[in-house]
Formats: sequence, C-alpha cells, structure tokens
Amino acid sequence: MLKKVSYFKLTSLDRYLLRSFLKQLFYSTFMFLVIYFFSALLAELPTLLKKAEQNTAITMGSVLLNFIYQIPDFFMTIFPFAYLFSTSFVLGNFYRNNEMVAMISSGLSMRRITSPLIFLSIVFSFFLIFLNNEWVPAYNYKSAVLEEQLYKETKAQDVDNIQTYGENGILYFARYYNARSKKFVSAMVLKAKDIDFKILEQNFIPMDFLDQLPVKMQISALKSDDGDERPYFPFYWIVRGDEMVFNEDTQQWIIQKGFKWTWDEQGKLENLEELSLYPLDVQEKPEYFSKETRNLKEMSVKETEFYIDKLKKSKQSYKKEEVDFYSEKYSKPFSILILALFATVLGKFFSRKHLLVMTLIFSFLIGVFYYTLLNIGISLGKEGYFPPFLSAFLGNFLSLGFYFYLAKKQLT
Repeated sequence: MLKKVSYFKLTSLDRYLLRSFLKQLFYSTFMFLVIYFFSALLAELPTLLKKAEQNTAITMGSVLLNFIYQIPDFFMTIFPFAYLFSTSFVLGNFYRNNEMVAMISSGLSMRRITSPLIFLSIVFSFFLIFLNNEWVPAYNYKSAVLEEQLYKETKAQDVDNIQTYGENGILYFARYYNARSKKFVSAMVLKAKDIDFKILEQNFIPMDFLDQLPVKMQISALKSDDGDERPYFPFYWIVRGDEMVFNEDTQQWIIQKGFKWTWDEQGKLENLEELSLYPLDVQEKPEYFSKETRNLKEMSVKETEFYIDKLKKSKQSYKKEEVDFYSEKYSKPFSILILALFATVLGKFFSRKHLLVMTLIFSFLIGVFYYTLLNIGISLGKEGYFPPFLSAFLGNFLSLGFYFYLAKKQLT
C-alpha cells in the first residue's frame, strides 16, 4: 500500500532531487548561454570586420557591450530549453542508477517525486514574466540603438504617412517618425475643435504631396477635395514643419522650420505666421509614439498596453499586436512549466545508454513539438480565427492536453 506523502512538505528525497537538479540547471544554463552568445558573436563578426574600416564606432568594447545588452534576451530564449534539458537529464540519471525505482518502491508516486520540479517551474515562469517586463525591453532597446551606430543602418524602419491622435483634440501626421532620434520629418500637428477620430480612417493627402505645394495652396488642398469641404474642418490651428524634434531639456517638441495657421470660432483664417524653432504646447512625449519604430520586445507591458489602447481608440487594427503582446509577455514564459511537464512523463526514455546525447535529442524534439503548437496558435489568432488571448495560449492548452494524455497512458 502506498504511503500518504504531503505535496507541501519537503522530504530528504525532495532535497536530494532539488540539489541535483539545481546544480545541473546552473551548469546547463551557463553552457547554453555561452554557446548562444559566441554563436551570435561569430555570426556577426564577418559583417562587423567589413564595416570597421569605414566606421570608427566599431571597437572591441562597443561590440562586446552590444552583446552584453542582449544577454537578458538570450537568457529568455535558452532558459526554458535549459530547464527541459536539466529535468530530463536528472530524471534519466535517476532511472539509469535505479534511484527512481527505489523512490517508487518506498511508496512515492511519480507525480509526487517530480512535484518539486513542477512547482519550481511555475516559480521560474513568473520570474520570466517579471524579467520580460522590467529588464529585457530596456536592454533590447539599448542594443538596438547601439547596433544602429555599429552598422550605420536604422534597424527600425521609418513609417510612412503616420496618422495618430493625441490628447485634447490633437492630431499628428508626418511623412515618417524615428523613435531613436525622436524626430518627425515633414510633420503636421492639428488642434481640432470637434474631436472626431474618423479622420484617421480617411485617405488623407500624403505628406510628400503637400510638401510640393506652396504654403497657401497647402491649406486649399487640406480644406477641399474637388471643391467639397472636408468633414474635419474647422480647426483651431495647424502647424506644419520640415522637422519636429524633441528637446530633452525643455521636454517640448520643437518645430525647426515651418508655418502656423490659426482660425477663429467661425472657421475663418485669422493668421499665417512663419515659424523657426517653435515650441509646441502638446502633452505627448516621445514614448507616446514609441511603437512607430520600436519592436514589441523593446517595450514593457505598460508601454505595449498603452500602444494597443491607442490603436483601439483611433479605430485602427490591433489584433496582431494584441496576439504578440499576450504571447511574448505571458504565454511564452510558461513554456518552462509545459516543457518540464513533458520531461516528467518522458523521463524513462532518457535512461538508456549515452544519456547526454539521448537527452539532447529528445529535448530538441520536445521543444520543436511545443513551439510548433505555440506558433500555430499565434498564426490562427493573427488571422482572426481565435480571440487574441486564446490564440496566444492555444499552444500551451494543446500541450497540456497532450501531457495529460501521456500521463494517463503511463498509469495504464
């Protein structure tokens, strides 16, 4: 008869298992991190050496600093696999040395034996969520900025014909915006009397077309289309500028060179003035426009939620961003738990000869299977077949179903 053993009380066998596991996890994480680090470095080295002759920013120190910035993201990538490998290796070693048989003979079930590893995987899953919010985005952003200096290339593509809204009826249009330099090129800022975000759904006149017109004709082009008055006039004012750059000292957007039109309450043009280094009185800071050129991995949870909320309010498409948000910030960190569960039910397959090689092979196959399911769910969500939250976790749910099937087969 099996003895009743508490799941919440650590026994001497639990401590022995955890010591073996944590030691293996430390070595595995360190080795995978080193391999990943130097593989990435060697892959980039030929390109950097070619550019070093023309770019003085490329030094040994700057290259190493860039890869140090990427270590948190490397850790997020390799740690779930390191956990899977360590779980598989330790359990396989216990099977091979008949320690697992001794534990089961003492009255412990397989589920009870592996419960400390599962509990620890849950703790580490929440740790990865914290890490992915507090540390990884900031270091990814630093790496992206430094890489632009090293490669002399803008990794984040400029976004053409930006259209977005701000607080208190402010509307922003620009040919493009770069979050790295905090600069709008060919910008137009409008203060609307009636806040109506339908303006963002209409085919607005491209900024490059406006740039070709004389100043006075720009207003005519904005106000009418084939003689018909546009529905979003009148405004209080419109500011047009060749460039709009954020001043860190004054915390204001500065129009470098441009014009400002002002209307009265009846919609009659009151004033047209030429601007040079003109500070704009608006609330939006560079962070508000960050997603225009920043990758989601460079944004915290709060920043991403803010951006998605902005898309919703302006009635723009946001489903793909929402799927990526739930997937990157919440679903993928729980890969540690899913992979650990698979390792516990497949542990007996790692007890054969050549334990290290077999563990690597089976761990790779389990990882491929899991991430395939995960990506299928993400793809279905982006195509609109499932709600964003469900699609982001669909791979996890399917994997859990498969785990319970294997666990049931193991008992029969």
